[in-house]
Amino acid sequence: MKVKLKYIYILLSAVLLAALSYFVFIRKSDPDSERDKILSSLHEKYYYLNLYGDVKYTGTAKCVSCHSDISESYHHTGMGSSLYKPDSGNEIEDYSKDFTVYDPKNDMYYEAYRKNGIYFQKEYRKDKAGNIIHSLEKKTDYIIGSGNNTRSYLYQENGFMYEMPLSWFTEKAKWDLSPGYQRLNLRFKREINQECMNCHNSYSGFFEYSENKFQMPLPEGISCERCHGPGELHVRRFTDKGNFFEAIESDTIDRTIVNPVNLPLEEKLSVCFQCHLQGDVRVFADGKKQSDFRPGMKLSEVKSVFVQDNYEKGDFKIASHAARMFLSDCFVKSNGGMTCLTCHDPHVTVKNSTKEFFNGKCLGCHDRNSLSPSKAGVDHGSGGNCINCHMHQGNTSDILHVNFTDHWIRKRTGDTGSGNSGDANDSEQKDKNSTPVTLKYFDFTNDGNSGLNLGIAYVMYYETKHPHPEYLKRAFPLLEEGMKKFPGNKTAQYYLGTAYYLDGRIPEAVKVLEKLVSSDTGNAEAFTRLGSAYEKSGDLQKAADSYEKSLKIFPENVKVLNLLGNIYYRTGKINEAAETYKKGIRIIQDNTAILTNLGDISLYQLKTPDAAFNYLNKALEYDPDKKETINSLGNAYLITGNKAQAEKLFNRVLSMDPGNIPAMGNLAVIYEDNGNENESRKMLLRILENVPNDRRAKEMLARLNSK
Repeated sequence: MKVKLKYIYILLSAVLLAALSYFVFIRKSDPDSERDKILSSLHEKYYYLNLYGDVKYTGTAKCVSCHSDISESYHHTGMGSSLYKPDSGNEIEDYSKDFTVYDPKNDMYYEAYRKNGIYFQKEYRKDKAGNIIHSLEKKTDYIIGSGNNTRSYLYQENGFMYEMPLSWFTEKAKWDLSPGYQRLNLRFKREINQECMNCHNSYSGFFEYSENKFQMPLPEGISCERCHGPGELHVRRFTDKGNFFEAIESDTIDRTIVNPVNLPLEEKLSVCFQCHLQGDVRVFADGKKQSDFRPGMKLSEVKSVFVQDNYEKGDFKIASHAARMFLSDCFVKSNGGMTCLTCHDPHVTVKNSTKEFFNGKCLGCHDRNSLSPSKAGVDHGSGGNCINCHMHQGNTSDILHVNFTDHWIRKRTGDTGSGNSGDANDSEQKDKNSTPVTLKYFDFTNDGNSGLNLGIAYVMYYETKHPHPEYLKRAFPLLEEGMKKFPGNKTAQYYLGTAYYLDGRIPEAVKVLEKLVSSDTGNAEAFTRLGSAYEKSGDLQKAADSYEKSLKIFPENVKVLNLLGNIYYRTGKINEAAETYKKGIRIIQDNTAILTNLGDISLYQLKTPDAAFNYLNKALEYDPDKKETINSLGNAYLITGNKAQAEKLFNRVLSMDPGNIPAMGNLAVIYEDNGNENESRKMLLRILENVPNDRRAKEMLARLNSK
């Protein structure tokens, strides 16, 4: 479905012609260097001057001085109160009762509480007798969400932002697991990435090539400039009063700031769609990121959004407003007359908009007399409620306990695509054996590199949502053909190399990624992927070199520090490995992978068992179910002579993972040492059932049988 935009583009072209001739007039009549730089940099593409890349964001405080009434009203909207620090003045949760949320999948209990004016969330586990055997708490640093429907909670460590396990669901007045945690409980380790933050807050000083590090403190709330663009020129227009602005005072529209009402249809919708068009995969244009979008641009200049080919029959999600609106006859048949702004004033909270207000919006297009007043069970009179009948109210498919409005306007809402009445589920996360979906561009976001970006989308879908080989199979021809047309597209080059890597075609991955980093020497992500490809190929020296280059670009990447430490460990550079691991722990102290590696290197190489026990026990304080750590701790007890404690730990691993080979092998050793040769044989046979060619198991079993 495509909305007819031809008449709008004709109108826009006329406006642009006038504007372009005006640009030339200004440059000839007044050669002011700063103004000339701004105007010439636009390449006669945009009407609004604040789309120029060097125009700065000023912050909401600058807007308040002239627009106090609008600012006060906006502050109470969901966008205006989207992120803030917790305190007694904004508290809506009920902390007076002992709310406890239990996650049976992980056997964990969660509580949110307030202590001495500071807010925390706690995780703990009980044994069969009711004794607490694990406890972990984190301080809440920020609240994300207005509280109109939900509030979730964030904490930070050295600027790295994470979501917390519990959210407050306002309508039900209850605590429950945060959205998505019913499917996969990431505990205190769900990373808040740039795209997530930028759609829930103002642009927040993201550290490029990190996954979740931001400049502290964070700005609080989505600012005016997210919809109106950077305000520097607009503020200067009314404060400097210099020659810079004299030439544009006669403009009908103030070109120093964007008013979305005056934009053509696609650009107008793009302002809202930058966050309210979630889709299934989002592919950014080469060299672009979320914060490069400025109101007045087309969204496709920054990113393309892909949806499943049957999205109109799919789930109703919390951020699917755009996709659902596009299904509505009201939108399709309006030929661009209906937009988000038709029914919503972004400066006014929906909570203050009455039934009569929204009915009036509907009746502005629909003549009440032409509706069906006599139909049984239908009230098209003054007492009717258009929204209740024609826009489904209920749970979204991705967030529990909310009553949300589906923006698919229909004669009868029915059941199709209406969300769920019970528990939410993440429909994007397909079972590994399920039928692959087909992705397609969402209307308005096809940027011309259709095949290339679709190939990227399939690789991203494979890596982040559903690792079905069909997605890579579809991606390869799209990427390979697309690269012939756009050989300089570095994003496509990265994802082609990634696709080869994920498909096990390591030499091809190395070739593509080597070419990429030779021209894009500041791409930390590409160096990391290339390092992994070298490691797969067995070239550990080149892997280390590549990881080191990645860390020169972003030194605080703890995951890459761990990878580099592992290479040092494998190549016998023990001191370098230990120091690299310790760098990671100084950045993120609860990284259990690094703590476990430090435990291993202390035990086996540095011969400091006390340090090993310290690191391994610390890792289990943060993650009591990490099998690698439990195995390593069992090894530490075994090496230091405490076979009874080691046996308990190895059996604990097998209770979690019955096919765990290291645990079975260690138990076989303990049973043999204890003279229990039959149990040792049984364990060795279990190993060989899983790994028939396991050399050590065969040797041990042969020795036992020869006795």
